[in-house]
Amino acid sequence: MKTLELEICNKSFIKSAMVTAIVVAGLSSSQLLAQDRPILSDLDGDGVISAEEIRQIRENSRNSNLELFDTDGDGQLSREERKAIKKARRAEFVSLHDTDGDGELSRAERKQAKEAVKEVIMQQLDTNGDGTVSDAERAGFDEVKAERQSRRKAHGDRKGYRKGSDE
Repeated sequence: MKTLELEICNKSFIKSAMVTAIVVAGLSSSQLLAQDRPILSDLDGDGVISAEEIRQIRENSRNSNLELFDTDGDGQLSREERKAIKKARRAEFVSLHDTDGDGELSRAERKQAKEAVKEVIMQQLDTNGDGTVSDAERAGFDEVKAERQSRRKAHGDRKGYRKGSDE
């Protein structure tokens, strides 16, 4: 029974990921923008999500942020506009993970949210839907993660965000 439930869940997730990838690619939505992370998807259909695809998805997300939050129309995101993005993402994150409805995330809710985010990422990376993420499926993610950690270290920034960045 678990296998059938997992298969149904994977099929539902794949449909959801495909719809979301289309939205990320061009049809922006403020609700999608408020999500903590862009949806990873195999854009070229080769069976893995490459580092280049992750970079493209992130660039699409940045462009959507610019389109939705560049209130002064200068083509850049000011500190206030980036704060608005962060506030929207946080509000969406809290609404998704606030299980007791108090408007804040407790330590336990934050821990559950972190695990849920990890699980979603692993499901997205598991492009063949076999329930495990192979080295090939994980390689692009690991490459981008290493690049990000390198930038953090080089800039001495614990969060890895550069001044002026909208990530």
